[in-house]
Amino acid sequence: MTRTLSTLLISVALLGACKKQAGPEASVGLQDGGGKAVTDNRADAMDEMRANFARVHFNFDSAELNGESKKALALNAKIMSMHPSVTVEIEGHCDERGTTEYNLALGQRRAQAVHDYLVKSGVSASRLSAVSFGEEAPLEVGNSESAFSQNRRAEFRVTATEVLVDGTITR
Repeated sequence: MTRTLSTLLISVALLGACKKQAGPEASVGLQDGGGKAVTDNRADAMDEMRANFARVHFNFDSAELNGESKKALALNAKIMSMHPSVTVEIEGHCDERGTTEYNLALGQRRAQAVHDYLVKSGVSASRLSAVSFGEEAPLEVGNSESAFSQNRRAEFRVTATEVLVDGTITR
């Protein structure tokens, strides 16, 4: 029994060591569009995006980006340029006023406005997708202007990072 337990513990330790070397947090060897080597670290990219990727808010019944939104998106574009393996889904949201169909269309226009701004800022369109949640995923529940203003937004969800593991690029 002691020998079996020892073998099991050694196996678990070796498995843990292998995961650390080849897991998704391993350094990534990629090439940019010009063939230049780029090093990316998935854990660093995910941490930086969680900490710094700014939510964008909109005025009532509008998909227009204001100055504050553009500043936030400039930072988001910079973060994406530092982590070329990351792809992002832009989620457009609305407050509960308006019909479901209207809010889905408005949420899509909001997500598309953010998408277009990031592309103009140098982020490849192939790294971005836009989707609308309309009023279906409120950030703040309530019927106050404060709640409504928090719900008129675009958010970002990392959908993939390319990771080089044993010579294979995976998503």
